[in-house]
Amino acid sequence: MDANYDIFEIVAVISDFWLVDAESFQRRYCTNHGQTLAPGYYVVNWPEHIRVRRFNGHAAFHGPFKLRKEAQAAIDWMRTEREHFLTKSSGLSSGGGPSASRMEVKKAGSQKLRPVREHKPSRPYAAKNRGNRDYGLSIGGKP
Repeated sequence: MDANYDIFEIVAVISDFWLVDAESFQRRYCTNHGQTLAPGYYVVNWPEHIRVRRFNGHAAFHGPFKLRKEAQAAIDWMRTEREHFLTKSSGLSSGGGPSASRMEVKKAGSQKLRPVREHKPSRPYAAKNRGNRDYGLSIGGKP
């Protein structure tokens, strides 16, 4: 993957341990707790020190969102909060106050999102309309 990437990415979890990334590639994923994710859209971000973005234990999944536009709204909110935090911290640092570290900036962008719900493995979820960009996902795994 290219090193010039956005801080956040929207992915669609389509079945147990399988997702579709922002570039429309189907990829395997794993979580740091070893559980599957419920089908739906997720906002994913990684720690600052991670240069190669893989969907492994380093990835933080926020969601699920029923619709892609809900996940996009979450990213927009996260970017706004991040910019607000950066603006506020740059004003403090120019006045001799404490400056924000990269990790603090990262945390500011990912706070207040829904935590990932654990999903017990079941029979694989099959997206009926694979040609459909919306992937026909729903939170309960039923089309």
